[in-house]
Amino acid sequence: YLVDHDQPFGTYQLSNENSCSWYEFATEILKDKEVEVSPVDSSAYPAKAYRPRHSVMSLKKAEDTGFEIVDWKVALGEFMGEIEE
Repeated sequence: YLVDHDQPFGTYQLSNENSCSWYEFATEILKDKEVEVSPVDSSAYPAKAYRPRHSVMSLKKAEDTGFEIVDWKVALGEFMGEIEE
């Protein structure tokens, strides 16, 4: 996309639009399954490195190119549909 649309060279952060927790992500993946998903506090998995409580990448540079960034639920739904085929 960047080459085809003559965008500046550089580093672009890219993920899907909006954010979710690991719990929300797992719940969305398993929503059609007969399983119970329970949230787990991150203190159950101590990390040696400091991790911010909530960190989300800025997609502004990618958005400024005109590239359409799809919502994470939409992208996940498309992916799940593809792997079920």
